[in-house]
Amino acid sequence: MTETTIAVALESAVVRLSAAGVDNPVFDARLLLCHCAQLDLANIIVDPDMALTDESLQKFNLLIDRRATREPVSHLLGEREFWSMPFIVTSDVLDPRPASETLVEAALDHMKGRSDVKSVLDLGTGSGCLLIAILSELPRARGVGADLSEAALQIARRNSEMNAMNGRATFVTSSWGRDISASFDLILSNPPYISEAEHDDLEPEVTRFEPALALFAGDDGLSAYREIAPDISRLLSSDGVAAIEYGLGQMTSVVEIFAAAGLQHIESRNDLDGIPRCGVFRR
Repeated sequence: MTETTIAVALESAVVRLSAAGVDNPVFDARLLLCHCAQLDLANIIVDPDMALTDESLQKFNLLIDRRATREPVSHLLGEREFWSMPFIVTSDVLDPRPASETLVEAALDHMKGRSDVKSVLDLGTGSGCLLIAILSELPRARGVGADLSEAALQIARRNSEMNAMNGRATFVTSSWGRDISASFDLILSNPPYISEAEHDDLEPEVTRFEPALALFAGDDGLSAYREIAPDISRLLSSDGVAAIEYGLGQMTSVVEIFAAAGLQHIESRNDLDGIPRCGVFRR
């Protein structure tokens, strides 16, 4: 049997991914090959004539087949990094995105110098990435992650265990904050904020493989904010703050919705692309 080298395997994979419309076929192919062959990037760049084992090649080709259907790389690898921590991701949860680290940064900035921060609530927790990232920086705090999806909560619990947050993070089934009655020093949320009209503009990686419940929010993309604003107003402690993610062009509308619920806008924070990505509020 003729051996297949790294270079040959990559060349074939890149052709297949390019034909499927994948945006970064070379990067994705290299990443998946590293995963399947248990190599690092330097290995495959420096030694392209290295022969792959049959097992590695078979695994690689299977993953390339799946990637060609536009299944996200994070799903193929089984996890994605967020806040320098690993998170299990499946089609039951939204992929943690770098832009959401803006929310974590904003929340932590408003917690600086406060030794009284003991309780954190994450509404629509999904993978649990926001809550777990915050708790990793606030060692005295405990948190609750709420989600309507039991499948998502199972992933969040696994991520909590993997990142050593067992005992500090609890996950509960709730439609936003409706089934929660405690008071919290910090409330986080990255609710769905894409309008139904934008569905066809999204990449297949999103529409085919991420949960619609975590993506879409009515005709104007704002329905989730109308639902969570009263819950946040009720659950936020008198000196607490809420950090809320929003989409492009939504800042003014979200501020108005929250103001109607008695929440004062303190700050907006831009992501690395300069887009207003989250707002910080208080009662």
